Amino acid sequence: MPETMSEPTAAALARLERCYSAGACDWSRIYRPRREMRNFASRYHLVYPALAYFVELKRDPSQAERLRPQLDAIYHGLLEPRCWTYWHTELDEQTWPLQERNLTYAGRLASFIGFYIDAFGEPPADRIEIDGRSTTYTDLSRSLWMQMSDSPSCGVSCYHHQSMVMCNAHMLINNMLHDRLFGTDFAAANAAWLTTVEDHLLCGEDSGPLFYYGTEPDKPSPLVEKRALGADIWALFLMSGVVPDRVSGWFERWQRNIVREGEHAFVRVAAWEAEQEFSSNELATAWAFCLAKELGQPDRARRLRRFLAPRVAAGFELDPYITGLFLLGERLEPGAFHRLVNGAGRTS
Repeated sequence: MPETMSEPTAAALARLERCYSAGACDWSRIYRPRREMRNFASRYHLVYPALAYFVELKRDPSQAERLRPQLDAIYHGLLEPRCWTYWHTELDEQTWPLQERNLTYAGRLASFIGFYIDAFGEPPADRIEIDGRSTTYTDLSRSLWMQMSDSPSCGVSCYHHQSMVMCNAHMLINNMLHDRLFGTDFAAANAAWLTTVEDHLLCGEDSGPLFYYGTEPDKPSPLVEKRALGADIWALFLMSGVVPDRVSGWFERWQRNIVREGEHAFVRVAAWEAEQEFSSNELATAWAFCLAKELGQPDRARRLRRFLAPRVAAGFELDPYITGLFLLGERLEPGAFHRLVNGAGRTS
């Protein structure tokens, strides 16, 4: 262990390695949600810890031999029925899980594969094979882009034809990734979704959540009852990889929701968010920690870290998801996630 690695960082790293290092995901160590369609779902315990590895690989490619087997295990875990059968069993959808909509799964799987190709120069497998059918990363990305381009909301929907800010942040990311890797022009569609966000989904209120996080079915107008701090901070971090300057301005407005207690700071989500497996104080705080690190706000990041770090040794109930976000925050330097998405440079 390097001398410069803190005890919480070492504990986080070791916990993740135990989850993914045996050639396959160790599901006994991974939180099992009550419902896979919700926000504590198994797919999030794989995709988001992987971001910590991809950020590390971008900084230090020599780590490839150590990290690639873990990323391979994560990829195979994402293809297991546990991660996608909710489309049939919980939502009663009859289509193939990668055929249409279902951005919550398809968009995150696409982003993961795009980051993997960026890191290693090839996908984890030639074809994505689930539920008796297969596709390629490029065909999946093109399908999602076409759905986005044809959508009345200018975004891809998840459930019930509603487009979510958090999930379409992955759409923005993957469009940019695919363009950079394969010379396409998918990201030209991003501006229309961002216009939907700014014109229809910003709440415009002086307190509470910043966004209406979902649209009405097949419309850009908001479902006004869909507001949540957990959705806000999740979406803000992901969008920082695409439009960091806009996110920085939004985060300054949103920081009113960060509770300070002495030298600690945390996000207190609504009680229903924890009850309905939507978010939790620890999860929302971990996302805020990552965003503060990405935007170069060391004082804010330090306070948020002080809330999380003492909990890392014992682990979080929602693990490895939150441990993975903590490690991502530890790995981030200002602009690192943006560079992971874009390669270099900065867009507003």
